[in-house]
Amino acid sequence: MTKVWGWDVPVGPLQFSTSGWRDNALRQLADGDRVVLVGTTGDQTPDDMKGRLLGVMEPSREPVMSLDFDVRARPGDFVDGEYKWPVGLMNLRAWSLPQRPKLNQVSNRRFAMDSAQGIVLLNDDETVRVRSLDWLEEALLQPTAQAQARIAKRHGTAKRTAPMPTTTRRGVMHMRRAPAYTYAMRIVGGQPNAFKIGWAFDFKQRARQFNRAAMPGLGGLEYKPFRYHLWDTARQAYAMEQALLAKLSERLHDDNREIVTSLSDKALDSAWLAAVSGKL
Repeated sequence: MTKVWGWDVPVGPLQFSTSGWRDNALRQLADGDRVVLVGTTGDQTPDDMKGRLLGVMEPSREPVMSLDFDVRARPGDFVDGEYKWPVGLMNLRAWSLPQRPKLNQVSNRRFAMDSAQGIVLLNDDETVRVRSLDWLEEALLQPTAQAQARIAKRHGTAKRTAPMPTTTRRGVMHMRRAPAYTYAMRIVGGQPNAFKIGWAFDFKQRARQFNRAAMPGLGGLEYKPFRYHLWDTARQAYAMEQALLAKLSERLHDDNREIVTSLSDKALDSAWLAAVSGKL
């Protein structure tokens, strides 16, 4: 069991204030174990959740950062800009407890501070009472595309094969909910400081495609990835591409309106950072 400030659906990770508390939880957990979340009685918890059993999580052993998920932030969740529960464990499954009984209906124990910072083991009687409640399985929040890529890299997992790149967006927009990149490629061998701006499910594959056509080995242009940003969806990647092209409209090439010319690296970086942060 652990105490929390609330319960949200879809369900995010099992959160902790420090990696030490998370590591302590990992030492206690075995595969298939489940953690009951109980609302604290403090002011931070909504009145209808205070002191009540709210939900159940089945955590994995995969460490994650809490803000890799679109967790719902509440007043007081940040102190000096830092999230109070920055680390977590990714969940395999989660359930709401619609009956939301009071904790004192399930246990007559007084729990110490470790039940708020970490997890504590329920005894057999308490476990039976929790299992007798109605459980409603809920959807899980998914980590961002960047976090998924980082996790895959940590485990040496091969990245999911991206859809074949195409120059006609209508052919791929049915995949608009899949993760995708916005990219800027430096064009070597053409006008000074020229860049191709675009989006793709796999920007490296897109560069290879361009270079097969440009034939840099025979004196043609060469496309070299310069900047890229991974978004959760192709829709977001496309939106950033369009924001960049609009911002740099005065430098677009007459023959290809996705190529900007006579643009310094610093100027591109400035526009790029603004587009990533949504300030364009």
